[in-house]
Amino acid sequence: MKLVHVTLIAACLVSGYAYAQTATQQEDRLVARACKADAEHLCAGKTGQQMEQCLKSNQAQLSANCKEAVSKLPQQPKS
Repeated sequence: MKLVHVTLIAACLVSGYAYAQTATQQEDRLVARACKADAEHLCAGKTGQQMEQCLKSNQAQLSANCKEAVSKLPQQPKS
């Protein structure tokens, strides 16, 4: 009986992790589509987190669609 419970808990954890990854990938694709021109103009040569930081730093200059997409990104924890 304990094995069944452990298996169910493990399955829930794995599916939760997979959902979080999928949601993050969807957000990334949304930002990439909405911000392609802005990124090429304002953040040339940057990728990944550097690109995200650049877009957030230049929010006042972003197009309306890009600004909306960037506003939906999760806040990065400050280190």
